[in-house]
Amino acid sequence: MKVRVSLYFPFREELPENPVELELPEGAVASQVVEALVARFPLLRPRFYDAQGQIHRHISALVNGVSIQYKKGWSTPISEGDEVVLLPPVGGG
Repeated sequence: MKVRVSLYFPFREELPENPVELELPEGAVASQVVEALVARFPLLRPRFYDAQGQIHRHISALVNGVSIQYKKGWSTPISEGDEVVLLPPVGGG
């Protein structure tokens, strides 16, 4: 199934295209979007994964405009045609 992934600065610095269309297996979850993206663009690995191979806790994702935080986190199901946005950490004060 195909999904569309958009990244925001600073993530998109390493990408020749944005958004990116990815092919995922049926039944994929949000974490597999990151896996597929990093497989296609290996330079993104340190931006998304920590030394233990876990997705950095400060990375946020939206699926069709809704934060995965309000769904099932990185286990949120992904469907054909979904739009996924990956966001860097946001700071402020």
